[in-house]
Amino acid sequence: MENAISVKNLYKKFGKTVALDNISFTSKEGVNIILGPNGAGKSTFLRCIIGLYKPSSGSVLVYGKRPYFDDEIRNKMALLSDNYALYDFLTVKQNLRFFGNLYKLGDSEIYKKSKKILKEMDALKFFDRKVVELSRGTKQKIAFCRAMLNDPDLLLLDEPTAFLDASSSEWIRNFILDYGRKKKTILFVTQKLDEVSRFNSRLIIMRDGRIVEDTTTYNIYNEIMKSSSILVRFARPVAISMLKRIGYKFDSMESKEVSSAKFYINSYKDVNLLIGKLIKNKAFVLGVDYIEPLVERISKGG
Repeated sequence: MENAISVKNLYKKFGKTVALDNISFTSKEGVNIILGPNGAGKSTFLRCIIGLYKPSSGSVLVYGKRPYFDDEIRNKMALLSDNYALYDFLTVKQNLRFFGNLYKLGDSEIYKKSKKILKEMDALKFFDRKVVELSRGTKQKIAFCRAMLNDPDLLLLDEPTAFLDASSSEWIRNFILDYGRKKKTILFVTQKLDEVSRFNSRLIIMRDGRIVEDTTTYNIYNEIMKSSSILVRFARPVAISMLKRIGYKFDSMESKEVSSAKFYINSYKDVNLLIGKLIKNKAFVLGVDYIEPLVERISKGG
């Protein structure tokens, strides 16, 4: 099957600022995650793919065509950008109708599709409300619904769970996983390592306008769990003297008993080993929170 995206030596410059520096990339069917800190060039990369930005040099092909010259290819694509791309003083219904009509969809089809998605995201009650009246999280739900109207073969997502509650974020992640199984291609941009852990997929790491690593979500956790830390919460306070016997370095603000403690680990295997030792010493573990390192520190090679 033809790759949805083929990028070769992509270079994009704004004035004297280099946003993308000689990027080459070929997408794989399913979910492709792009991870990187602010300013890495992730959003610019998506805009070049969908044809909003023309490369300064190099090439971008989507299904063998140049998206910044071929309007028809955009019918197979959709972008959820970081600015919602909705009209504030139109209602949700009017926005979805407008964008759906651009794809030459009939009103009944638009309303059927959008109501199904909005209902599952608990946003259908806002169908007749003006966008300007909505919260940032609700606008994100509406924008996601808009991006799905044309059932795109190529779906570009820029921080799709931004401003969403935990339940809605989980729904979108599950939707993306299911959508990727339908022979669709998805580019999921994020700067959150927590998002990465929810997928078993290809992972592209970007920094300073370049791709510095092409790996998998599981492989990256082997790297980032080195010299990392977790916060363990206890259902009942435990004695500091007991924690000292466990064999893992820890931090605590208390001197005798604690309800939580920050432990330092060297690999993901240490999590199970540590929890096992705590339980063996009669600690009641309520939860484990992974303390996320700065994404800027990941994969500095390349």
